[in-house]
Amino acid sequence: MIVVSDTTPVLSLLKAGCLGLLEKLYRNVLIPKAVYRELTENPAYLEEAEFIKATKFFCVVEVENIKSVNVLRSVTGLDAGESEALIVYDERNADLLLMDEHKGRRIAKQLKVRYIGTAGILMLAYDKGYI
Repeated sequence: MIVVSDTTPVLSLLKAGCLGLLEKLYRNVLIPKAVYRELTENPAYLEEAEFIKATKFFCVVEVENIKSVNVLRSVTGLDAGESEALIVYDERNADLLLMDEHKGRRIAKQLKVRYIGTAGILMLAYDKGYI
């Protein structure tokens, strides 16, 4: 299963002490470069940044078509991380997108992207007996 994540589910699960659930549920998670920067370059999250950098089940990936990201951003108003996550989902023919933001999920639904948010991840982990 190919899973791509936006910033908020990763940060939310990390803050809740549940980031390891992503590895249990999906083994590896693709993180677009813009999402990685959002997770590691914010001075408000220095401790979290070090944890993210050390996490082995994240695979930081480059967007192949940056023009698509720019078009998506200008047409929808999404930020760089959300836009790259949607484009990487398409480019990698992914199975699932992890995204919490309402606007991003609305766009994902329009694009027929299969997505789940933090609450859904926690419920799935509960159903599987991980929490």
